[in-house]
Amino acid sequence: MEIKKPRRPAIIEPETLEYLEGEEDPALSSESAHTSARILIRANRGEWSDPDPETKARLLGYIEAQGIDELAELWANSPADTLPGTLWRLHLIHGWVTDFATGVDLRFRQGLNSPQLSKYLDVAGAHALDFLAWKQDLGDIFAGDFNAEFADFLDESSAVLRVLAASESTWLKPGQSKRLEHQVTTRDNALLNTADELLQAATLYRESRLD
Repeated sequence: MEIKKPRRPAIIEPETLEYLEGEEDPALSSESAHTSARILIRANRGEWSDPDPETKARLLGYIEAQGIDELAELWANSPADTLPGTLWRLHLIHGWVTDFATGVDLRFRQGLNSPQLSKYLDVAGAHALDFLAWKQDLGDIFAGDFNAEFADFLDESSAVLRVLAASESTWLKPGQSKRLEHQVTTRDNALLNTADELLQAATLYRESRLD
């Protein structure tokens, strides 16, 4: 099996974010996807350099002014085993738990008491999850305030999705949310498949191979 090597990190300069202001170069779009993701998530072992304060402030200012959705579109076509692809999945989850907060909270409580739970996750581990703290960490990522261990957060996110799947296997039905409708959210077993992808992303991040 061939081991995937991380891409050579781009030097994070303010100019690399020009795509966010209307440039339509596909290569620059891909580079901006990786660059913006690296600004929001610290490298595990220095695989990419920390952003300079000016660049980070510029990106966060863009998010504050324009919202996260437009930036997240840069990540939408990235594979699940990349950092921007992982952030895209977390973005969809964040949008879901924000836009459908009451329903998601109810599904989580139902999942904890579902007879299906043991098929997807250790029951004791599921009941140890801090759902409110997890939602706070999720929001912190897209506010540029995430300081926790990213791999551990991905593990926890995978577990949360499995609890939610124990309540209902479907994530989003077609037509339920135009903003969040995507092949990730509407595929068969979407929650469980995404849980698996996040778990794999956690492994790659620990191995310094999530780029």
